[in-house]
Amino acid sequence: MRILVNATNIVVGGGIQVAVSYISKAMEDVNGHDFIFAVSRQVKENLNQTHQDDNRLKVFIPSPSGLLSGRNTRKKLRNIELIFVPDVVFTVFGPAYVNFKAPHLCGFAAGWTTHRSKIAINALPIARRIWTIALAKYRRLRLSVTNYYWVEAEVAKRGLVRLLGIESSKIRVIKNTYAEVFINAKDDPQKNNSNGEVKIFCLAAPYPHKNLTIIPEVIDLLNKKRLNRKYKFIVTLPKLGSEVNSFWKKANKYKVTGSIKNLGPLKLAECPHWYTVADIVFLPTLLETFSATYPEAMVMGKPIVTTDLDFAHDTCGDAAAYFEPLDPQSAADAIENLANDQIACKTLVKNGYSRLAHFPDPSEKYQLIMDWLSTIVLSQEK
Repeated sequence: MRILVNATNIVVGGGIQVAVSYISKAMEDVNGHDFIFAVSRQVKENLNQTHQDDNRLKVFIPSPSGLLSGRNTRKKLRNIELIFVPDVVFTVFGPAYVNFKAPHLCGFAAGWTTHRSKIAINALPIARRIWTIALAKYRRLRLSVTNYYWVEAEVAKRGLVRLLGIESSKIRVIKNTYAEVFINAKDDPQKNNSNGEVKIFCLAAPYPHKNLTIIPEVIDLLNKKRLNRKYKFIVTLPKLGSEVNSFWKKANKYKVTGSIKNLGPLKLAECPHWYTVADIVFLPTLLETFSATYPEAMVMGKPIVTTDLDFAHDTCGDAAAYFEPLDPQSAADAIENLANDQIACKTLVKNGYSRLAHFPDPSEKYQLIMDWLSTIVLSQEK
């Protein structure tokens, strides 16, 4: 197959991990497929050096999503298709914002569009709520009924069928998983934690639905609970942004900045180390399709504390401790319970290892996507 892989509109978040995992596998594929990779700068930077130097890799700046700023990128993508003449175009996560002539497989993981919930919407300020709903509707308008799709959860598939009115046979569910870099990155069970500090890792970009602004109040409650135990939250926030400003404003209000270590946005290759450092992985998200943080924590042998919502239960099952989504006290209780109960931690870790059997490994996920692409190409020949 001749495949144009489009990852030009992925600039932040878990989509980078998915794109990097697929592209890395594709670049090493020896089955005779012919690839061109159109990517954002952020996707390229997360590839290893050998893959960054691959002459099939083409970097596009800015994202094609901008109504005006993306016009040149959209034109370049159409030109690449005309020159390369692919059998199929694979947009890792869409919308692609380009109407390709070849059959088009589009990944879609925008939960605000397919399955937004009242709890996530109501947690937003009014202005942000209006903007988020408008953006979700815009993304819906940029999805074509002629496309084929892959999604990471059944709830997203049901949402696309409802929104687009297409047959469910044009959509496949292929679950997310951990990236290759985690396979040989094992935790050290004998690591020294002589200061008794409980380290809590929260790997998430500051989107409103990630609910990161709950963290300062959680820290304050934990500090009030146990004066003889220290907690350190490790976060991955950029320097700027409205959610970032809100986060630090609350941290200053509760006087807990000393209990927070901000790493800034991490490259994929840097993530395993910080899972190793952590005692607990915390994800207070209000809306997900399928966060890779869950299987990453499982493969790294870390207990998970996350929101008591359907998507979290669907992914984690009995491999997580759950708290009431908007209740800092509930979150603090769940964290403290694990910090004081090593048997409970070990049980969650054991359950996490078992839970990994529900997800494909990176090689299996790559093959599932390739099988779907092959099916699409063959369907055009009939």
